[in-house]
Amino acid sequence: MRGGNANTNDYSIRVQNNWKVISQGSRSLYSVHRRQQEEEYRQRSSSRSSPLPHPSLLFTAAFSFNFLGGSNNDKDQEETPETKLVNTIKRSIICIQNDQYDKAEQMLHLALRMAQDMQSSKGITYVFDLMANLAMEREQFKKAEKLFVDVMRRLMSDGHTEDSPKILHISSKIAHMSQLQGELEKSFQGFTWTLDRLGKLVKSMPEDTDILELYGLTKNWFGQLLMKQGKYDEAKNLFKEALDILVSVYGTLNDASVTILNNISVAYVNLENYAEAKETLLHALAVAKELKDATQEGIIQANLGLVYLREGLLKEAENFCKLAWKTGRSHENADAIEQAEYCLNEIKSSMKG
Repeated sequence: MRGGNANTNDYSIRVQNNWKVISQGSRSLYSVHRRQQEEEYRQRSSSRSSPLPHPSLLFTAAFSFNFLGGSNNDKDQEETPETKLVNTIKRSIICIQNDQYDKAEQMLHLALRMAQDMQSSKGITYVFDLMANLAMEREQFKKAEKLFVDVMRRLMSDGHTEDSPKILHISSKIAHMSQLQGELEKSFQGFTWTLDRLGKLVKSMPEDTDILELYGLTKNWFGQLLMKQGKYDEAKNLFKEALDILVSVYGTLNDASVTILNNISVAYVNLENYAEAKETLLHALAVAKELKDATQEGIIQANLGLVYLREGLLKEAENFCKLAWKTGRSHENADAIEQAEYCLNEIKSSMKG
């Protein structure tokens, strides 16, 4: 996840493992790296795992279909076609979590054949949903959208309406993928439609943490779109709303908070409010330290250096970037090292100029 004027298309929280992007724990989910205007301020999320769900599986296993909940774990019991299907799906999910995407896809195709042979409508829908999320994780966005549309059709044929959380979750993902592909108007319409309906659901079910999580995730993604459109103040407000929602769900100490605080700081930098950008990054740094997240810690240190560089405070910038480099080296983290080296190179260029 990188951010700034130059790279406002790349703010996603892989949610980590959610937010493994939030995020994205952030693994910068669905990175689309471009350089456009002011390249001196980039911010990234890390690729460390988080205690939150894997981004492409968010809600799928526990929320969307509850397909796996009734399986029997008794090893002595004779394996049935249903338990074979469930175990195959579980193995495919483990492969996705371990980034073994080719193997996961093979197992999902096997699971699909099993579900079709069993004539299990729920099983077929569940496997299609996992295939769609896997394609999204692999940045195969057109393939993912087609699969998601198929899932939506199947859900609606089973009686779900446009206001169903399952439908809205898929709608949010399609809007996010549209943003990542540069289809900004389609993305804007999708987010507006989805957030309007999610807002009504939150009012009617304010204690439903699944809906709140989706609401926060969607606001964060919509904020990324607004950053790309240059609407930095609106994006900042959305990021703050997303942060408040997700803190209410997970508490203060979570990778999602670190990632969204990073996004807020990017918005402040674009608004040339460097004092707030630094304060926000220092908050993110404190959370990362509490989480013992060395990757995020190193990247945030480098980002602080880049803010100081924007202010022309070269000594302070150099101190933070060197600290980030040491943090990255001591934990053998390529992301933190790369960001620190970028920061140090920008300082050298500034001194020469």
